[in-house]
Amino acid sequence: MSVFPAFAAGIIGLPTHMNLVATGWNVALFEYLHASDASPRWLIASAAVLAEAPLYAALALAAWTLLRTRDRRGALQLASAAVLALVIEAAISRWAFHPRPFAAGMGHAWMVHAANNSMPSTHVTLTWVAALVLFARSGRAEGTILLVLGAILAWARIYVGIHWPADMLGAALSAVVCASIGWAVGHVVADPVRSS
Repeated sequence: MSVFPAFAAGIIGLPTHMNLVATGWNVALFEYLHASDASPRWLIASAAVLAEAPLYAALALAAWTLLRTRDRRGALQLASAAVLALVIEAAISRWAFHPRPFAAGMGHAWMVHAANNSMPSTHVTLTWVAALVLFARSGRAEGTILLVLGAILAWARIYVGIHWPADMLGAALSAVVCASIGWAVGHVVADPVRSS
């Protein structure tokens, strides 16, 4: 029972005993990027929208690209990678919980959000998973757009105070691992189906 949670947390470089909230660079970078009371209200409002909307735009673009090209293997790879990313996030939440900045007494949350696990950012992970899957399926233009959308999400979610910079590092590592495993699953499962 103790092997899986340690593996799930460790697979993206986060030992279960390590609390990245206390890491100096993480706090310093958060304080630099996070909105303050002096920040323009229009920028905070814009960031609150950008902390959510790009995920849905990214998933819609990925779905449209895979449907347009009738890429069943790509769809399987994306679905497998996304499910794995959610499983890893759930395992980290259960066995290596990281509080969000506002829950740890750092800064202010400029949008309403539950004080649940912060590591990794699910929004950014799923966006970058979709980007990597599209890159692997020769959708380089779409993949580039999704990488940019993920970067916008990462900045916005730090800016409004609901994520740490380390959460985005975790998201990037998780996306690479999950997309790689999704790629393998797509080939293992799709090849026998095609040959039958």
